[in-house]
This record gives sequence, C-alpha cells and structure tokens, in this order.
Amino acid sequence: MAGKHISYSEWKNWHICPHYHKLTYLDKLAHFEGNIFTAFGKALHSVCEDSFNLDGNFPEQKVLDEKFKKYFVSELKALPQPEQERSVSDFKLQDWKIHGLEILQELYGEMVDTFGTPGEDWVVLATEETLYVPITEFTLTDKKFKGFIDLVVATKDGKIHLIDWKTCSWGWDARKKNNKTLAYQLVYYKHFYSRKHPEVSIEDIETHFVLLKRTAKPNKKVEFVRVTAGKKRIENALNTLLKALHNIENKNYIKNKSACTKCPDRFGVCEFYRTEHCK
Repeated sequence: MAGKHISYSEWKNWHICPHYHKLTYLDKLAHFEGNIFTAFGKALHSVCEDSFNLDGNFPEQKVLDEKFKKYFVSELKALPQPEQERSVSDFKLQDWKIHGLEILQELYGEMVDTFGTPGEDWVVLATEETLYVPITEFTLTDKKFKGFIDLVVATKDGKIHLIDWKTCSWGWDARKKNNKTLAYQLVYYKHFYSRKHPEVSIEDIETHFVLLKRTAKPNKKVEFVRVTAGKKRIENALNTLLKALHNIENKNYIKNKSACTKCPDRFGVCEFYRTEHCK
C-alpha cells in the first residue's frame, strides 16, 4: 500500500522512473546505501546543523574541525563493508578531511557576506525544520508532504530564507543550476512551509541551495544558488506531485527505459538495470 506521506526524494524517484519507485518503496528491495561521497555530505550536514544553533554563536574553528572529523569517521564506519574498504583503498581520506575543514572555514563568512551581521541583520529560526503538512490539493486520500529544511533564517527586511546544503565536487554548471527537477525540492519546501506557517506571507519566503564544494579553489568553496519559486512554478510543481500521488494510489508503475543508463536527474546506471527485477 502507498504510504501516508510523500517526500521530495520519493517524488523524485517516481518522477525518474515509476517502476524504480515501486521496487524501492513498495517492494522494499535493497538499493543504493551510500559511499564516501554521501558520507562526506552527511558529515558536513551534521556539523552545519550543530553550528547554526539559536544562540547566534558560531563555533570556533577548532570545534568545527573536531566535529567534522568525528562525524566523517562515524559516517564512513556506517557504510556497507565493501564501501568502507573502497574508501580506504581508492581515496586519500586525509585529503577529504582537509576539504571538509576548508569548506567549514568559509561557510560562516559566506553567510555574513550574503545576509549581513548575525543578530542584527539576520537570525536563525530553525535548523532541520520538520515539514509534515497535509497535501490538501490531493483528494483521493489523506496525504502529507514530509521534508526537513536544513536552515531557516529571518532577515531584518522581513524575509524568510529556506536553505538546503548541497555537497558537490567543484560546483554546478548552468544547466544544473537551472534543473527543474532539482529546483522543485525548494519549491515544495516553500509551499509547504507557508502552509505550516500561515502567519508568513509566501511572497516573503525565499529559497537557496548552498553549494559546499569539495574540490573548488580556496575562497570558492561555498556558493549560494537562489531558486525562484513564483506562483506559476509552484503550480507546475504541485501538478507533477499530484500526478505522482494519483499514479501511486492507482498502482500505475510504468518503466521509464530512457532513465536506465543515462538520466539527467540521477547519477550512473540504475542498480536494477538488467536484473531479474527489471528486464
């Protein structure tokens, strides 16, 4: 049976291939469980969550360094055994630790450059804000949108900024920055944050990806990418969300064969390609 909620990740997997969605979300078949890249990203996310707390005091660099090393080691140990061995044999872990520390050295400065002086020009409203909001546009059954907003900031001009951290290598090209499927994550966040907080005008909500770039040059490792989400874009995003929910409820799981080996919205070859589950 379909679940009581849907997240952006679940919608994205359905959008890429409805049959893949069935295999992973309904049949519960094992799928991608992470690698050194996801471990690095999770470690940085954890440090960011700890650092932007509500007292407004960003940790000293020594504390950030210790936190990142601890989280990175923990995430590596949580990987499947083959990936743990690959991380040690194929990558220089010390370089990865250095990259993470360099990103954290630049992050707070980039926040100040973008929003101004903390406590005066901006304040943190929430880290990892939970969204579990009714999708009232869908009427077949009761459904909720589930999500976690990495950072919510209020600026003195009355704007609310929703921020999602994205780890990457050198950055995003123009095509990725304008990728509609990727942008819909923040479009959904804006719409459902506004529904959760009716006291906030949706026109006062702005959305950003913040790129944490592992291999970029010094002083270029953090970049804000603003995502516009006007009325029409929100309408288009909701239409595709409702389409997914309708098909999931009606068990329509068509294979998207064009996404098996080369897809602009996912990396690499589908793990079920040419297996007994998807011939």
